[in-house]
Amino acid sequence: MKLKDKVAIITGAASGIGRGVAERFASEGATVIVTDITEAAGEETVARINSAGGSAHFKTLDVSSANQWETVVADVIEEFSQIDILHNNAAHIIHGKTVIQTSEDDWDAELNVTLKGTFLGCKAVLPSMIERGVGSIINTSSTAGISGIPNFAAYSAAKGGVIQLTKSIAVDFGRQGIRANAICPGIIETPAIATLLANDEWRNASTGRLLLDYIGKPDDIASAALFLGSDDSKFVTGSVMVVDGGRTIAY
Repeated sequence: MKLKDKVAIITGAASGIGRGVAERFASEGATVIVTDITEAAGEETVARINSAGGSAHFKTLDVSSANQWETVVADVIEEFSQIDILHNNAAHIIHGKTVIQTSEDDWDAELNVTLKGTFLGCKAVLPSMIERGVGSIINTSSTAGISGIPNFAAYSAAKGGVIQLTKSIAVDFGRQGIRANAICPGIIETPAIATLLANDEWRNASTGRLLLDYIGKPDDIASAALFLGSDDSKFVTGSVMVVDGGRTIAY
């Protein structure tokens, strides 16, 4: 029960990594606020958590909307009096495009969700965290944000931005009790990349560099998020935790 009595907001929690983190946090005692633009799948995450004995509540959230962020944060504070953890996990994945192939609309769509959404989430929760003098912000970046990935131009740029945003928050608010860290997943088996993993050529090329003979699961990222959300990491801020089976450093 490492998160007992803590309240956590998780974005993009209707499936994949977000759902895995939500379920793990709830199993460790947190009250989990599941947010997503997809209500039916978000409510399914909540049902799974509550049926397992956890505590979860769903709120519809378009992370690119400042007004929706303000509403969600205000509602959570009114209902639960605190926000201990924010996990910005929602992302928009545009793949198969170099810079030349990326349209301006593609670029805007990617950055609006992946980078702006993370910025807005941090901006919305920071005042209440600062007031209480404690808080953990966990931002999902990607190995695409730290190393070259072919044909992921906009996504790589957005995820690289998430890393630097995370470090800025750590620097600016550490002395006010706020910790900010980024997780960089590698290839994780989620619905978001199911079509890519179904392509044998892409799958073989992408997984061939794994030092651990294993494609990651959402629970692998949940383990990292649990560490960063709990007091186990009370002396950790501004870090970039790579969870990728060794793919990034493979020779």
